[in-house]
Amino acid sequence: MAPGERSELYGRFDGYEECKAFLDGSDEDVLIALEGRPALVRIPGTDPHPRARLVSCLLHGNEDSGYRAVLDLLREGARFPFDLWVLIGNVRAASTDGWFAHRYLDDQEDFNRVWGVGQLTTRMRRCAAALRAELERADLEAAVDLHNNSGSSPFYAISPSRDPASAHLAAVCTDTLLLWGLRAHTLMQALTSRCPAIAVECGVPGIPAHAVFARSVLERFLRARDLHEGERRPEYVYEMRCRVEVRPEVPFAVGGALTDDLDLVLRPGLDGHNFGMLLAGTDLGRMDPDAAMPLSACDMHGNDVTARYFTVRDDGHLVLAEDVVPVMITETVRQIRRDCLFYITRRRR
Repeated sequence: MAPGERSELYGRFDGYEECKAFLDGSDEDVLIALEGRPALVRIPGTDPHPRARLVSCLLHGNEDSGYRAVLDLLREGARFPFDLWVLIGNVRAASTDGWFAHRYLDDQEDFNRVWGVGQLTTRMRRCAAALRAELERADLEAAVDLHNNSGSSPFYAISPSRDPASAHLAAVCTDTLLLWGLRAHTLMQALTSRCPAIAVECGVPGIPAHAVFARSVLERFLRARDLHEGERRPEYVYEMRCRVEVRPEVPFAVGGALTDDLDLVLRPGLDGHNFGMLLAGTDLGRMDPDAAMPLSACDMHGNDVTARYFTVRDDGHLVLAEDVVPVMITETVRQIRRDCLFYITRRRR
């Protein structure tokens, strides 16, 4: 899309003069000004023939840390040797039922699961395809997507690629890297064939210190030079082994007592073990001992590995069958249903 053109799918803004139309007021006022559509901002670089870098945020409408950091950056009016592209994602989810209440709405798909899909059957998929086409014309040299976790977790980066340039970019932003092995149609996966592209998880949303961390990530990313030539590597590197879900037909809760309406009660506080070790025999929850296994685990090749990792004792306690390093454990039923319970990883030496 050429400068000055407008898309019905998203708002497009070129330069700080155009950004003034929505940057005045509070962070929540900006969401109102964007009128329910994603926004793509381009801040021209100072070099005569600049390349470009992308920062994206709010692909999930309940993840505010990166969004607040991005607005702080734009309000300062900084210019860089490269074109700075900023994508503000699911504005409608972020501004419905108050502020930052929904990852995505019931009538939407997950906006970070629609990039590079084959069938453009929905408005959200068409929007992602149009944004991707514009970004691919921008000569991107690197991209960082800012997110929050739904459970307690350290700060870390996620990379869909194992190449050295992606590891270097991750090390610029944080000291922990998770290698993402799933084909989930994320924005970073869609861009990784063109440039190093990572997501950075900035802790749980709604905490001012986590927005400060997101801003520090932006500063390091935007001030870094020679991103393709560096050889840094994060101190801690993990790779995914499998994805764990609660089976969709199983009614469950986090904490509380088993009732006639619940077939599984998960133990609260498990998210405190993200990137730590859960030992074999760890109690994950309670269930009817005569019921079938309520969890499902698949490895990166789609193989069912549930029996390897989980078992049910005679007294109805659901326990781990071997030691695991979990990540992304979440404690809300809604989030578990919409994504998963957690992922099992292993540390790379």
